[in-house]
Amino acid sequence: MVPKQFSISNNPIRVMVVENHQLILWALTKLINEHRPHMEVTAIAGTQTDAIQLIDAAAPDVVLLKYELASMTQQSSLPDVLTRGRRTLLFAEEMETETLAHSLRCGAHGLLSRRSSADEIVKAIGKTHDGELWFGREATGLALSALRGGQPTRAQPSRDNLKLLTPRERRVLQAVIANKVRTNKDLAKHLFISESTLRNHLSSIYQKLGVSNRLDLYVYAQNHLAANTVEMA
Repeated sequence: MVPKQFSISNNPIRVMVVENHQLILWALTKLINEHRPHMEVTAIAGTQTDAIQLIDAAAPDVVLLKYELASMTQQSSLPDVLTRGRRTLLFAEEMETETLAHSLRCGAHGLLSRRSSADEIVKAIGKTHDGELWFGREATGLALSALRGGQPTRAQPSRDNLKLLTPRERRVLQAVIANKVRTNKDLAKHLFISESTLRNHLSSIYQKLGVSNRLDLYVYAQNHLAANTVEMA
């Protein structure tokens, strides 16, 4: 992926997003940019190498870096160029004890997971920018479980939850999956419904499937829906 740079305004928190999954990258970029002027994505990259090449020109305050990209290196710590004068927030696909331990060892300032809500992601960016460390509820639970010598358990959304959706909600979900980069406004037009009706449907879908936001929904679809299709039973 070719790194991209964005213009900034109103002195927001400057964020670089490093993610090699196009859909997740789009969702994170959209989420952060929706919080202007408080924060804004100033650059994106698909690999750690791309990020290093771009970082001086982009001058981010916070680097939101996919954990799996950071851990691909053999280094015990993140490259100095990613942490010098800025904060690094890791974003992991799966939260495990070793994920937390490696994040602490490598010098990251915080750790999120794909199950983190939109509010938590935004809050974590703000807190790490302010100089705090951010290891959310899931990471804290892992740490406490490890200290107690137990094995953490985590409920996973089940594919069977799809049976809870109404036929209309299934059509909405199918449209969301088929039109990944559309805004709610565009999706509502596509479905011939109002934005408020779409939001109501999405809220119900989130609750039934045990997800928190559009990003979680895409991940759920990847894990539970064959070929990104929804059975219309």
